[in-house]
Amino acid sequence: MKVRWDDFETVLEVWRTGTQERAAAALGLDQATISRRIARLEQAAAVKLFMRRGGRLVPTPAGEVFVSRLAQVDEAVTAARVALAAANAIAETTVRIAATPLLIDHVLAPALGGLSRRYPGLKVDLAARPAGSLLAADCDLALHESRPEDEGLVVRRVAVMPFRVYAPAARPDCEEWVGLLPREEPMPHTRWMADNVSRAKVSVRVAEWSTALVAVTKGVGRSPLPVFIGRREPAVHPVSDVVFAHEIWLALPADSAPAPPLAAAQRWVDEALSAVHLSDA
Repeated sequence: MKVRWDDFETVLEVWRTGTQERAAAALGLDQATISRRIARLEQAAAVKLFMRRGGRLVPTPAGEVFVSRLAQVDEAVTAARVALAAANAIAETTVRIAATPLLIDHVLAPALGGLSRRYPGLKVDLAARPAGSLLAADCDLALHESRPEDEGLVVRRVAVMPFRVYAPAARPDCEEWVGLLPREEPMPHTRWMADNVSRAKVSVRVAEWSTALVAVTKGVGRSPLPVFIGRREPAVHPVSDVVFAHEIWLALPADSAPAPPLAAAQRWVDEALSAVHLSDA
């Protein structure tokens, strides 16, 4: 005998409500249909599923085992429906993420290959922005290299990025330095360079860490660089222990409505940061 999912739903509703009348009302059916579906399942299983007790229908011992397993299946089906709805919602939305060029090039961009496999349908726009001007009106969330002070943001610290001093592998004893141009917000790099490096030894200053990395690999001079990049770049050589660290903060507007695409994008960012071992010193 062929058993349909409708029969299982009927048994669950009778178990939840205790009467055929209430189950019929909940399912929008008549009592005759409820009775017919239960009888069909009982005949297929060759067991009695319910018995009357005090005006209610309660499961028999065999029915109790059956219904408990059925309830687990029903929970799984409900979870699958929720996941499908979330996937459909994600498929309709592109999340715009702003970050510094360093984090775009060395953290987020390398994680794009697994994006569609991990979150089918999720699309992202990556906007490289200078530090201090990340969360513009056209972006949904941003990664900052220091804690944002804007009261209109919801912020969460997601990683710590330690720095060591690296020299060109071909010139490990060079005395020239590559520095950063001044930024609006105070940075650990600025304070450390002012305390430890004479301005006369700084041969060039650049706007971004990505450019500093290229300069060191080309032999221009030494510079503090993120450890997670330095340890995988053969053209640079560490010449110090950790000298300072940047805190990485994820920020989004306080009025952002919670939605599956934005939640999925935040999980993807967390996974990308974890994959590069950003906080390892």
